Amino acid sequence: MSEIIQIDQDHREVVRGLVKDSSVICSDTSAPDVYVHIITKDDTAELFKGDGTVVPKMTRTRFHVFRKNPGDEPFSATVTVTDLPGAAAARADALVAAFSLVKHKPGALKAKKAAKKKVTKKAKKSAKKAAKKRG
Repeated sequence: MSEIIQIDQDHREVVRGLVKDSSVICSDTSAPDVYVHIITKDDTAELFKGDGTVVPKMTRTRFHVFRKNPGDEPFSATVTVTDLPGAAAARADALVAAFSLVKHKPGALKAKKAAKKKVTKKAKKSAKKAAKKRG
């Protein structure tokens, strides 16, 4: 089951009881400085547009919308709550899909370049000798 929750400046808080393990994704905001605060018994998360988190089953969850820059402009956010499948394999696939939507800091996921191995003149010379002996 999936639910789309709309939160705006006039209705800043929504409370839901999530019966199953669920992925929560902030799918849209009216401005880049708008974020949704997800509060559970054990955890708190701030979700900007594209961010997501997983909420365990049987959890009372509160969703609050905030704006970092003050002003009188109206603001809103859309949150998508999706139940995760019960089977372990299907759950893992759903988690991977959910977290692929999460924005990461630039360069955070890039693999570090392997350091080039320095080869000394002596090592080159001994490699040439070994190659010459072989054939």
